[in-house]
Amino acid sequence: DKQRNNTILKVEFHSQFGQSYSDECSEYSFQFDGQECSQPAPIVTSIDRHAFRSGFFGVAPPGEVSGFCNATSRGPLQSEPLSISVHIRNTCPGGSAHTGKGNGWNGKVTSYILVEEYCS
Repeated sequence: DKQRNNTILKVEFHSQFGQSYSDECSEYSFQFDGQECSQPAPIVTSIDRHAFRSGFFGVAPPGEVSGFCNATSRGPLQSEPLSISVHIRNTCPGGSAHTGKGNGWNGKVTSYILVEEYCS
């Protein structure tokens, strides 16, 4: 729960970002109650599997998505329970419609979201 209205949230998602096919590109973004952050800016990281090609499927480079948010298009984040999620979408031009992105590695890597509240 966000404790006060005049604060900003710092969010981090740590994992290994895997794609299932060699033509996959992904964009990972934070959403707050289903909306992307708009202030100070969207929190987005892009992963291009081609950069990690190693001759086999299932490459899962470690990564992080992080940033600060104090408002979405619906307005300031209020001091109330928030649903915070990481949204994953395909961003390859003409790429596969496959949505089988994975996080972690064979269930042996923990993925987590860290949320901290700061006075603004």
